[in-house]
Amino acid sequence: MKFADNLKLIRQQRKMTQTAVAEKLHVARQTVSSWENERSYPDIGMLVKISEVYGLSVDQLLKGDLGMLKHYETQTALGKRGQRTLRNGYYLMVPALFLNYLGNFLHWQGGLVVMVDLFLMMIVLTLIFQYPDFKRWVATPRQRWGLVAIIVMVGTLNLALSLPVSLVAVPGNVGNVAAYELGRASGLIVGAFIRIFIRTIAFVLAVEIPFQRRKTE
Repeated sequence: MKFADNLKLIRQQRKMTQTAVAEKLHVARQTVSSWENERSYPDIGMLVKISEVYGLSVDQLLKGDLGMLKHYETQTALGKRGQRTLRNGYYLMVPALFLNYLGNFLHWQGGLVVMVDLFLMMIVLTLIFQYPDFKRWVATPRQRWGLVAIIVMVGTLNLALSLPVSLVAVPGNVGNVAAYELGRASGLIVGAFIRIFIRTIAFVLAVEIPFQRRKTE
């Protein structure tokens, strides 16, 4: 029997709705539906949670589905490599974020600022592409609104820290300055907004990744 069919049969035998299962697993009902219709598969950690909810072993859930067994073998190999990347990236991102804020308060300028910004940007992009569990961050309306609140709060803080410094470079009287100076000021403002965006994402990742890990342990 295929894993999806077995998963649906077990749920029906337990007389549980997809909504009830989703609430116990802290996922959306559509996620449970996609598992039962073979549109997606739960990861290994979620598979263990499903087995606990239904009171069965993982082997009983898989029911000899060779395709699923191969899928999880591949996922395990990729997962170990991905976890190392995530762990190393996270431990690099936190001090890079600290240096980014420190540079703002100490008014660092020139190449050092650019290096720190680029380094932080590369780490953030790596974590975004490697992190597999973003859907769990917004599985419920409460989680979604909580994440929005964090992003708005941190984004506002970063806006207050970065933008005034860049606005100082904007000419007061555009008619009396060269086009070069106006372009330079515009570049500083664009750079400030990019820095605000990267800082905000990095701060959210720094807070949410360990928080989500504790929830799944």
